[in-house]
Amino acid sequence: MKNLAYICSLLLIATGLYGYLAWESLGTAKQSVTALIPAFVGGAILIGALIAIKKHMLGMHIAVLFSALGALAGLGRLIPGLIKGSLSLSDAAPKFILVMTVVCLLFTIMAVRSFIAARRARS
Repeated sequence: MKNLAYICSLLLIATGLYGYLAWESLGTAKQSVTALIPAFVGGAILIGALIAIKKHMLGMHIAVLFSALGALAGLGRLIPGLIKGSLSLSDAAPKFILVMTVVCLLFTIMAVRSFIAARRARS
């Protein structure tokens, strides 16, 4: 599970850095710090994964907490845009939000399944 946390955190960090540093090639008007939000979420997941080296349960719970928050934040941005009909995937921002949401959601689901399996194995 730690390896999956490392992979997901690096994907999110790379996504955020790409959105921030390649703003001209993406066709955005200006460079924005909000493009780094996936990188911040990925950094928090990475910190949880690093804590998991010494204290496995605590570190993985921290990683899943931030992953769930990232998924909820992404859904909180995507769902209202879909309902209003103002979400345009031709823009760069919704694409990065979608990537962050999918990566965080998949990691959260896999981690919860792992937690359930570990609890069943203990009893």
